[in-house]
Formats: sequence, C-alpha cells, structure tokens
Amino acid sequence: MWRALLRFSLLGALLFSADRLFLRAPPTPEPVVVTGARLEALRQESLRFGAAQDPAALAALVQAEVDDELLYRRARALGLDRNDPVVVQRLVQNLRFAGADPDRDDASLYAEALSLGLDRSDPLVRRRLVQRMRLELEGAAQSAEPSEAELRQRYDADAARYQLPARTRFAQLYFARGHEAQARAALAQLRAENVAPADAAARGEPFLHPFAQPPQADAELAARFGREFAEALAALPPGSWQGPVPSAYGQHLVYIEERTSAGQAPFETVREQVRLSVLAERRANALAQELARMREGVPVVIEGATPTPGAAPADSRAGG
Repeated sequence: MWRALLRFSLLGALLFSADRLFLRAPPTPEPVVVTGARLEALRQESLRFGAAQDPAALAALVQAEVDDELLYRRARALGLDRNDPVVVQRLVQNLRFAGADPDRDDASLYAEALSLGLDRSDPLVRRRLVQRMRLELEGAAQSAEPSEAELRQRYDADAARYQLPARTRFAQLYFARGHEAQARAALAQLRAENVAPADAAARGEPFLHPFAQPPQADAELAARFGREFAEALAALPPGSWQGPVPSAYGQHLVYIEERTSAGQAPFETVREQVRLSVLAERRANALAQELARMREGVPVVIEGATPTPGAAPADSRAGG
C-alpha cells in the first residue's frame, strides 16, 4: 500500500515540475520605458549634432537609453551599488547637503539614503553603475593577450591606419626680416667653405626653434614655420645649403639632410597601437553581444513616439 502511495506522490511531483518548466510561460520582463520628457530631451540632444531630420540618429540615442537602463538593472542585480565608494559617498553627501545631523556617521546616512530610494533617483549614481557594468562586461574580453599572428593580421588589415607621411630632416639658420643681405652673404660663405651642417650652428641669428630640425611631415612644417616655408622646402634639393627661404618669422638658410618617402610604419614601431586596437575591438564586441542577449524579450515602451511608415511600434521589444 505504502509503495503505491509513494509512486503516486513521485508521479505528482514530476507532473508539477513539468507544469512549472514547460507548460507555463516565463514571466514577462519588466518593460523599459522611455518617457515623453526623456524622448524630447534626446531629440534636443540630436539637434546639437545636426541630426534633427535624421530618424536613425534619434533611434540610436533611444537605443543607447534602453541599453543604459538594462546595464543599470544588471548592475543593481549584481549588487554593484552596495560596494561602490563613489555611490556611497554621493548618497551620504546628498543627505548631508539636505541637512542631516552632522554628527551621524556615514554608514547610518547611507542606510537611510537606501531606505529613501535615493540610489534609484540620483543621475550620478545611475551613470556610475552603468559605467561599472560596461567595464565588467568589456573586461571579460581581455583575459588573454592577442597572439602574434592576430596582431600581424590586424596590422595588415588596418594598413591605412599605420601610414607615415613623407618627412624631411634638415638644419636651418635664421635671419630676421630685412636681413636678406646678411642671409645671402652667409649662404655664399657656407658654400665657398663647404661648411657641414654640424659646423654651422653659430652662423645665424638667435631663433626660438632649434638649429637641427627632426624629421617632419609637410603638415608639421606648415604648423611650425608656415605654409610658404613648407612648400618651398619641398622643392629644395638635399645635400647643400639653400635659401633664403621665407617663413612666418623671417628667412632661413636650409640644409636638407634626409628625406623619407611616405609608407607604412614598420610593425614593431606600432605594435602597441595594434595590440590596443585588437583589445578595444574585443571589448566592444563583448559588450555588444551581451547587450544583445540582455535585450531579448524585453518590452520597450516609448511614450509620445510618433509612428512613421515602416517604423517599429512604440511598444516593441528591445532590438539591436
């Protein structure tokens, strides 16, 4: 008799479990609500970027708002708000600013702030938790260093990012405006004596930039000496004293020591940049993938949204 009762009890337990697991629909996640006021604020934000007539730009801002809410919820679910010194300090300061007893300790003030729900309404606390959650999700992508093969592959794929412009290395002697005769006399003497650049540093007038100039691209030369100087320098032959070359400061005698052609920077010189690029992409991908999972099945309610042909309804599921 008792064996039959035991079997019946086990069967009932199994049926109950099956009902819970398979027959009943899972609870609907709490919707993410973008209020009409927040939607208008996002519209105004899009205006600052010149995207007033671009629905895609506004949609991207709304999606970012939804993502931030999901990240905020995940951070709270993980208790990140309970051990964050920035959050604690912010909430304690809020109560002290509101007139709390100055003799109360931080712990009691923090507990009171939580009981009042101040952690849920403070925008700085929210931003802090969203930021921490982003870093948590991105950090999972950096557990292993990129392999040498991965770095080389990225270096080749992003070749355009690692292009170096043509550069010119030269020495210069400065002469002030109105001293063209002195500059030409110095040039004739330098040529007659076949003076090497290393021996000519004292033959010009005082100047704020060094006599020996490091390799520079045309854009750097234009920023330092002026566009006229950069253009003139590009036409001069290397290996001899030339000038006078006008600049934004006066005029110069120039000895071009080396010109390097434009081309891709050697891998070893940009290896760290390539490594950081790979890690950044890993972090971005990890965050995007986790956000896509977090959006699944979550209803999104956009209050005050005006439907447009082909647009998603105001009450929809969070999407990518």
